[in-house]
Amino acid sequence: MISKQNDSYSFRIVKRDIKKTVLLSVILSAGIGHSSAYGVDYRDALKLYAHSQIINDSQYQCFYKLITKESNWRVDAKNGSHYGIGQMRNIKYKNLDGFTQVDWSKRYIKGRYGSMCNAWHFYLKKGYH
Repeated sequence: MISKQNDSYSFRIVKRDIKKTVLLSVILSAGIGHSSAYGVDYRDALKLYAHSQIINDSQYQCFYKLITKESNWRVDAKNGSHYGIGQMRNIKYKNLDGFTQVDWSKRYIKGRYGSMCNAWHFYLKKGYH
C-alpha cells in the first residue's frame, strides 16, 4: 500500500509497529549475556509498552497498580469468567496477545472511569473495577 502524506491510518499502523519493534529490541538486548534470573520476561515488555502508551507517570502508576492487583500482568490469568491482564469477561479478550490486551484495558478504563487513577481509586473503594 502506498501511503499518502496525510494518510492517518497508515501512520497509526507504522507508529504501532515501530513501538513494538523498539520494545522488542530493548527487551532482547537487555537479556543478552544475562542468566534467566536477571533476564526480562514478557510481563516486563507489557509494562514498557503500557508506559509508552500512558505518558503521564501518575496515570501509568495507577494503571500499573490496577493490573498488578488484577492479574500480576499475566496474559493467561483467569478468575471465573474473567480473563487476561485486565480481567475482562469478553471471550475475544482471552485470545488476544498481551499488547492488545493492554490497549483494550486502557480503552475500557478510560471509557468507564475517565482516567487510570479514577479506576484505581474505585478499585480501592469497592475491590473491583
